[in-house]
Amino acid sequence: MRHPSIALAVAIGLMMTGVLAFATGARAHEQETSVDWEVAYANIRVLAAPVYTHYTTQTLPLGGTRFAYTGVIGSNGYPTIPTLPDPGLATGDYINITWSFRYVAGNTVRGDLFWITRLGLDFGTVGRYINYQWIGASSFELVPNTQYTATLIIRSIQPTVRHLHVGVSVQNVGNIPAAPTTLPIPPGGPILYGLFTDAHGPVVEPLQGVNVAPFGNLELIAPWPWAVASVFGQIILGFAFIGIMYWYARWERKRGVKA
Repeated sequence: MRHPSIALAVAIGLMMTGVLAFATGARAHEQETSVDWEVAYANIRVLAAPVYTHYTTQTLPLGGTRFAYTGVIGSNGYPTIPTLPDPGLATGDYINITWSFRYVAGNTVRGDLFWITRLGLDFGTVGRYINYQWIGASSFELVPNTQYTATLIIRSIQPTVRHLHVGVSVQNVGNIPAAPTTLPIPPGGPILYGLFTDAHGPVVEPLQGVNVAPFGNLELIAPWPWAVASVFGQIILGFAFIGIMYWYARWERKRGVKA
């Protein structure tokens, strides 16, 4: 196979890998088989299902009309935003997620809060709280046999249908999604707590409408000039590489003829 053909084949292969990863990653998940649930239950016991409160306002502080959902799967599957009388989740709306858990391991470690969808780019995190105290982007201390109330405030930033879960990261253990303490542990693990979100509207900035002193209105999604220049630079380098390989292949053929 000629060198330019090899380069093109590699590029196409990488593109197809990305497409397949997106196709398999977008599926909803009720169980998380990658978690060792025996270890998880030896560290975290979730005491109540997360309550997802949808605020139809797009301003802070949160207020106004709101609708609460409990993240427990039922006979009709997981609850979904929107449902009547909820007018529906618009991009720019906020969701307040609150749940409680107990840390039951024997040593003091650091913990962290997380939310997850399969692609992970559907929401922006606005606030993280432990026992109603703001922790920002920091971790927090997990003390043995202590109960915690966890709160996440996130903002919908693009129109997608996603399966939304929350959980706790435990130092030296890993990510533990919120799930009921089901003993004995069923095959594949317990059914996770969560819900579906069906957002509509244009893509919005995570901090759109929020003035951040002293910077003003920040744009986190809009491409920055250096990022645009980097993309064009990579394209130019890619074409240059293909050209060099093409020239090298022709040079090899000419050298073979002379020999």
